[in-house]
Parts: sequence; C-alpha cells; structure tokens
Amino acid sequence: MLRSVVLTCLGIFLGGFVFAQSGPDISGKWYGILKTPQGQKQRLVLTFTNENGEWTGQMVNPDEEDAPVLTDTVALTSDSLKFSIPRIGVVFMGAWTNRNTYNGFFYQLNNRVSIYFSRKEVKEDDLEIERPQTPKGPVAYDTEDIKFVNKIDKVLLGGTLTRPGSKGKDPFKVIILIPGAGHPDRDNEMFGHRPFAVLADYFVRRGIATFRFDQRGVGNSTGNYDSASVGNLANDVQAALDYLRSRNDIDSLGIGLLGYGEGGAVAEMVAASDRMIAYLMLMAAPGVDGQTQYLNRMTTTAASYGDSKERIRDYKDYYQPYLKVLVNQKDTLSRKTIAATYLGHIYNRFGDSTNIAGKQQFIREVYAADTRPRALSLLKFDPGPYLAKIKCPVLALNGLKDVETEPDSNLKGIQEGLKAGGNEMLTMWNIPGLNHLFQQCTTCRIEEYGTLDETIRPSVMEAMIKWLTKLYEEAEKK
Repeated sequence: MLRSVVLTCLGIFLGGFVFAQSGPDISGKWYGILKTPQGQKQRLVLTFTNENGEWTGQMVNPDEEDAPVLTDTVALTSDSLKFSIPRIGVVFMGAWTNRNTYNGFFYQLNNRVSIYFSRKEVKEDDLEIERPQTPKGPVAYDTEDIKFVNKIDKVLLGGTLTRPGSKGKDPFKVIILIPGAGHPDRDNEMFGHRPFAVLADYFVRRGIATFRFDQRGVGNSTGNYDSASVGNLANDVQAALDYLRSRNDIDSLGIGLLGYGEGGAVAEMVAASDRMIAYLMLMAAPGVDGQTQYLNRMTTTAASYGDSKERIRDYKDYYQPYLKVLVNQKDTLSRKTIAATYLGHIYNRFGDSTNIAGKQQFIREVYAADTRPRALSLLKFDPGPYLAKIKCPVLALNGLKDVETEPDSNLKGIQEGLKAGGNEMLTMWNIPGLNHLFQQCTTCRIEEYGTLDETIRPSVMEAMIKWLTKLYEEAEKK
C-alpha cells in the first residue's frame, strides 16, 4: 500500500538535502495518519534507533501486511526532522511543534501530502482530527449528494449541494467551490482541516447555497486528476454549471464561482468564457503566468526558511531556463534532452554533485512531475488573457504572509488583467497576518498549517458575506 501513495505538489527540495545528525532523542516509535487521494486514512508507524551516533529507521502500515520499509538518511536538528525512503521514493520534511509532534509533508515525485507524527499511539478510532470550525450535526439546512457528468471528457463526478432548509421559496443563489492542488476532495481536506465544509456551512447559514465536488479520481469521482489539464478541470466546472442550471430550485443567473489556489486558474478560465457567471471570488489565485508563479513560490518558500539572497537568486537563475524549455519546446524528445541538461546543472548547484545515482533520480523524478498534463498546463497558464474577458464583479483575497501564492504580484496581475478588459468591478484585500490557507499564523510556513486549530480566519468569511450581500442588494435595485 505504501508504494501506491500518490501525493500533491511542491517543487524544489527533493534534490539536495544537507543532512546533519544532531537534535533531540527520537528513538522509539512515532505514529502518524496518511490520507490517500481516494479519501482513505492509513496509520503509519515510524521506529528510529541510534547506532554509533547515526540514526536509522523503518516505517510500517499496521493496517496492511506490507513489510517495513527502511529509511535512508535521517537529518535531525533541534526543530526539524527529515528522512528519505528510497524504496518508495519518499522524502519526509517536518517541523517540531509545541504539541510534541513533527508536522510536515511526504514528498514524492515532486509532490506532497501533509502528515504529522507524534508519540501518541494512533488507534483505528483516532483517525479523525477535531477542528473547532468543522461543522457538526445535526444542521438546520439541507445537504444533497449529487452525481453529474462531464460529457466532453466522459467523467462522472460526485459532489454535495448545501442549501438553506426552506424549500418552496425563490430559487437559491449558489457558489461553486473550486479547490486547489493535491487530489482534493469536495471538502478540500488537508492537515485535518476541511475548509470547503467550513465555507459551505458559513454561507448556507446566511442564505447562500454552495456546490462542491470531488476532483477526478478522488472520492466519488472517476477519472485521473494528474492527467487532467486546467482546461479539463474547467470542463468539470462547466458541467457542474450546466447541471445546476437545469434545476428549478437554483437561480441560473445567481451562480458564482469561488476558486482557491490553483482552482483560481480554473475559475478564471470558466468565468472568461461563460458570461452568465454572476461573480467571481478568488482566494490566493494566480495573477501571473505559470513560470513566474513557480519561481515566486520557490523563492518565497526558500526565503521563509532563511536561505541567503545569493542562493535565492541562484534558484531563479538556474530554474528559469529549465522552465522555459518545458513551456516552449514542442518536440517532446528534444524537450526531455534539454531539460535533463538544465536539471543536471540544478542538481550540481544545490545537491551533491558527486552523487551520480541521486542526480539521475532527481532528473527523472522532477521532469516526470513537471511534465504531467496538469502540472505542464499550469506552467503554460497565463491568466492575463482570461482575466481580460471576465465581465462580472470580482473579489480577490490573499494572505499577506502567503509563501505559496506571492500576494503582491498576483493581486497586481489580477487587477491589471481585469483592467485590460475594461472591468473595474474589482475588490482586493491583502490580509495581514494570514497564510496560504487564510489562517492566522506565526511562521506561516507550510509545516505550520496542521498545527493551527483555525481552519479559516472568521474575518475573511465575514468580508466575503459582506461583499456578496452588497452585490445582491445592488443587483436587486437594477
């Protein structure tokens, strides 16, 4: 089962860790929970031993019959833990938290999935993580499980329609929630947080219905997420729109889109072609092209870890020509050959240039990850032309401390793109103190997300409702 784990995306740290052997005593067992793209949760047990000052370890899934897999290099500092498992191509990077846990990510094929390890044994009944904002039943509104078809790509998708419990009134206005990267389910679950469930609950209690659905290959949806381009995912959203507009209880002219992270690219694409979209809400969405987004995410993340200005500059200088080859070279054989050369230069600069096997693995895995249809389409995605075609009101939000979607450049890009098409109906908010998930944060790095009980800052949801209420009131006056 460990071999079949498919993870979610990040791009810069697989190639060249510098490992140290210092830090606290981690000997013994550590317990964690891994959520697969299909929504299953699996228990993992790590066991570390120290022999002659060197840490070694093994990992096992107690719910399966797999033999333990051995860790390779273990890097330990006073506040972080890193190890690799070559047999399944996985690297773990985690930060020590004040809850006596290591909270971080598994990285595989340039992808990531969140996980934390603690000393507390995880039993089958412990697989659910309690978050204060996660809705709990019974609820005073209606939920309906829906299945609909993307006829263009022949994909069956499963989702949830959440609506106020007042049948018989005027048709409901609906927001379609579009998640970001990482094989997301309908709740966009990550780190034990279910932000789309929180948003759906918040909106419906204020009279606005929502529709959210599992992405391809996740939960009740068929298809393959990694092989889907941004355009394919836009087709899924368009199919959701077609379904909702076919219902008598839905206001077909009152449907808006909310795109989070890379889901913002999908929302921008759909809103550009569908003039019936009532409004667009963008949360940490792209306003710059895919290459710039890739480089900004890399350098902003590196800066948050304290990398030197010289090293950060080198990240850009070394990765930029590689990305240009991926985007511009149409011949796949030439692209692979030239890209491998640039990736070799990257490994020599940031990794161990004497490790030939490690270099070959880095080239193979990074290239494979960056040329998957979804990843490559995001690299090629330029929001500008789509933003110029959007004619509906837009709310664009970013956390000022977001290290994944650099706020200033993306918000500016959204503003300029809309303005190029003559759309002045933009409200922007770059929110102080919030991270990529719109949580109040301290370090604001990725490893901190799961240590925070807050799923979404309440003031963010309040601002969204205030904006929507004003929008609806103005529409009724016309």
